[in-house]
Amino acid sequence: MSRGGAAEKQPKAPPAAGTPIWVWVIYAFGILAAAIFAFSVLFTLGALLLSNDVPVTYDVSAPAVILWGVLMLAAVVTWVVRRRQRR
Repeated sequence: MSRGGAAEKQPKAPPAAGTPIWVWVIYAFGILAAAIFAFSVLFTLGALLLSNDVPVTYDVSAPAVILWGVLMLAAVVTWVVRRRQRR
């Protein structure tokens, strides 16, 4: 026998899923790009500052700078967008 005034149980919404894998992939590539970029700059600066008697030359690859820059920018934009969605 059921009571006439009893409220029906609503099914609970499933819990929110964690961070999607594509976000982690973008973050990982962004961190990798930032590390490569930072170590390249530090290595070049070290060579320039520590070699007083030997001329130091370096060749900057424009496609590499663009690639690492785009990967870092994608990671930062993804982080900012996801952070604003949580608010």
